[in-house]
Amino acid sequence: MRNIRLNGSSITVLAVVKGLTSEADAVERAYGEVRPDAIAVSISREELTGLRNREDYDRYEPSDLEIIYQAFLERFGEVRLPPPAFVRALEISERDGAAILPLDMNDEVYTEAYCQSVSTSDMIRESLFARRATGRHYDLTDPIAFARSWDAKVNRASGFRELEEAREKHMAEALRNLGRRYHNILAVVECERSDGVVAILENGAGSAAPALPDS
Repeated sequence: MRNIRLNGSSITVLAVVKGLTSEADAVERAYGEVRPDAIAVSISREELTGLRNREDYDRYEPSDLEIIYQAFLERFGEVRLPPPAFVRALEISERDGAAILPLDMNDEVYTEAYCQSVSTSDMIRESLFARRATGRHYDLTDPIAFARSWDAKVNRASGFRELEEAREKHMAEALRNLGRRYHNILAVVECERSDGVVAILENGAGSAAPALPDS
């Protein structure tokens, strides 16, 4: 975990591997250590609404890339969708009354950022990667190393890298906004974006994000 102090507020960033069941326990432990008054998660407003609709969990159909990712990730333990780390964050919020808020771009903002960043050639490169993903070599040292090496290959095209950097800036600014309302925040962030979010918070960079609604 990484801790950042901003204007009198404490923001603790927990990097998690999306999909790995054991990450739910990591969130529980972090919550017990930090005892935050708010939990922030690196998903969109719409995705948080989807997490609350538990009857839809079994209806989710993963993409071909997600199926391949899951096959590699299962080397490190059980894998489930939606990501257990975010599910546990929601369960803790409902159990203990802590606020839970989304950090990522909502669908409209993400679509605009996608159209601005990703070109046709970027999409072609992504399609080619999807066809060859099973034959690529990844860092299988540990789950985080794998997730980050997978991410580096998926987002190899400049447009997709730019899009992910925009997400990091958005989430960092969202955390700054939350820091004006809450004194102690636990941010549960996918490991692929966590270092970027922390670096932006520490360096004071990033563009403005809209104010976040209450949970």
